[in-house]
Amino acid sequence: MELGQKIRQLREEKDLSLNGLAEKAGISKAYLSQLENDVSKQPSAEILLKIASALGITIADLLDQPVRVYAEDFEDEDIPDVLSEFIDKRGEALDIQKEDVRMLMGIRHRGNQPKTIEHWEHILNTIRIVIKANER
Repeated sequence: MELGQKIRQLREEKDLSLNGLAEKAGISKAYLSQLENDVSKQPSAEILLKIASALGITIADLLDQPVRVYAEDFEDEDIPDVLSEFIDKRGEALDIQKEDVRMLMGIRHRGNQPKTIEHWEHILNTIRIVIKANER
């Protein structure tokens, strides 16, 4: 699907008018129309971020491109070794995003963090199920 079609589809799913999304994203209605109609084909990363943020999604979602997250992306943060291993081994398959990692870093069960990759995966999958159930 072309970028313009994707933007239009997502905008309509969110029940936003062209003008509504343009205002929310802080871009002109005319430019958004050009993007949706594939007249303008190469928006800047800044424009993509504005549109994605206004739609409540990531740029990766907007572009239908997975973003690979690595444990080394968090080297300034105190990430547990097993969580780091989980991200590196299962991150791509599970489409783990930076927000997921930051959320997982705060998880404690009886005062401790999970000690195996399998436990981290179980926790992530459980959280995703709960989130989907609440979106309905």
